[in-house]
Order: sequence, then C-alpha cells, then structure tokens
Amino acid sequence: MSRVRIQFDERGMDEIMRLPAVRAALKAKAEEIAGRARSMAASEIDDDFASEIRVSEEIRPSGRPTAKVVADRDDAADHEWGSTNTQRRRILGRAAAVEPQTLFRDRSDRP
Repeated sequence: MSRVRIQFDERGMDEIMRLPAVRAALKAKAEEIAGRARSMAASEIDDDFASEIRVSEEIRPSGRPTAKVVADRDDAADHEWGSTNTQRRRILGRAAAVEPQTLFRDRSDRP
C-alpha cells in the first residue's frame, strides 16, 4: 500500500492572502489580542498606556498582509522588556499568548 503524498502548490497563495476575508480574520485576531493587552495594561500600568495600544495593518513588500498589535507610548519597550527603572511586564507578549490558536476553523469533525 502506498502512502498519499500531498504537495502544496503556492501559485494562488498571493491572491488568497489578499482576500478581504483573510485580511478581516487577521484584523479580528489582532483586535482580540489588543483588547486583552489594553485590559492588562490598564490594570498593571495605567489607563494612558492602555489607550496607546492599537492595531496596525500593513502589506509587506512580499505582498503578505499583516495586522499587528503595537503600543505607541515612548516607554512601551521598557514596559515590555524591562529597563533599569521599569519592571518587565510583557503586556503585548502575554496578551498574544493567552489563547494560542489558528485563524482557521477546527475541522476535526469532518469525515
């Protein structure tokens, strides 16, 4: 008995990644993470820091769309990674890792 071999064909991937549904899914996931980050920031740092957390959408030079959560305040890196005067809190990193999952629906129940 031979094994089935599946080979991924990337020819249509660029068009798929540019679909509005894919971009909407990326933004929805980033907004979900941003919400968790704002909640953590408000409780651990302050409301001003939480209000500086936002979602940034962009298209990479390769054509791949992205949606990422960013904190725009000047001391954001200090709060994320720590410094001599600021405790390391990892607000964005923790918010992203709270519930790791894929963007794709679970299809394990399909025959």
